[in-house]
Amino acid sequence: MKKTTRRRTTAALTAGLALGAVLAMPGAAQAASCDRGEVCAYSARDRGGSIVMDESGDWSGSVKALSISNNGSVQAGFDHIRYQAYVDYHDGSVTPVTGCLHVPQPGQGGTWANLPYDTILYKATWGGECRSDEPSIKIGHRVWS
Repeated sequence: MKKTTRRRTTAALTAGLALGAVLAMPGAAQAASCDRGEVCAYSARDRGGSIVMDESGDWSGSVKALSISNNGSVQAGFDHIRYQAYVDYHDGSVTPVTGCLHVPQPGQGGTWANLPYDTILYKATWGGECRSDEPSIKIGHRVWS
């Protein structure tokens, strides 16, 4: 084999191994998917990062989340998600965050809302149609405990 061909082969192999290492890195993976019929919360905005909560029924707990998604199935009275959360300012004050997410249309991915930074999600409940006064995200006034 000629030296030029050997150098090209070695360079291509090195580039291929480097690309494989980047693709195998945890941060380079695509965001996890939310199964049909579930409400999911994510560690990053726009349903990115990892899933920190996924539930097919009502949920309560405490997770830090930057987005929440309704990937439910059409079921009258039980296909919209109402969620409750708060922004923790780490100084004894919090701001309540609430919202209602519509069921996704057939053939589409879930509907979602991006949450403010340092948001702690603590409740997600399945229910009927969102009312006109229930936006996908509503941020309240800062309060001190």
